[in-house]
Amino acid sequence: MAELSRRSGLSVPTIKYYLREGLLEPGHRTGINQAAYDDSHLDRLRLIRALSKVAGLPLAKIHEIIDVLDSDSSIEEALALTQDALVQKAGPVPEGSADEVSADPESQALLEKLIEARGWPHDPSSPAHQAAAQALSELRAEGLDSVLDRVDEYSALADEIARLDLDAIARADDPEDTVRLVVLGSTLRRPLLDALILIAQQKASIRTFGGGPGN
Repeated sequence: MAELSRRSGLSVPTIKYYLREGLLEPGHRTGINQAAYDDSHLDRLRLIRALSKVAGLPLAKIHEIIDVLDSDSSIEEALALTQDALVQKAGPVPEGSADEVSADPESQALLEKLIEARGWPHDPSSPAHQAAAQALSELRAEGLDSVLDRVDEYSALADEIARLDLDAIARADDPEDTVRLVVLGSTLRRPLLDALILIAQQKASIRTFGGGPGN
């Protein structure tokens, strides 16, 4: 247990908690009060850590994802469940919030047009679809028509980022590692990409509005 704690970066009480919750299989008994743990336990802890500590998913959702991984379900099903959980965690506006803007028919139609043009899966019930429709409605409600006018270009960039993401995780050795890399990549890439865009905007603003530092 101490070695597993050291290698995983998680405390012994945390590992014992995951054992009690059924998220981690018990070790192989070697004595009355001793058990041995192998790389499969370490891999599972790394996945749980990514889902809990990095992505901030609730325990119930982590259970769902792990149950799918432990079943005969495909990796695509596990990824779909994980991606839906990430979208719900990072939605534009919390459901039920006084500031929530319902997706209007015009935004729904625009999204469906985008999805058809890009050849993306069309599932209006998915959290990603609903979040995208709500985001378009938020832009429309704030009068950001200049952004909506270029949404085709944004969707093309989304296609490219998705390709880069999947290329980056293609080296994963097993389904658990694939899910872990998707969680880490999606969660940690988001603030990096936002920051890079802000930096790039500084250069773009000079080209658009003229001037520069000291002018």
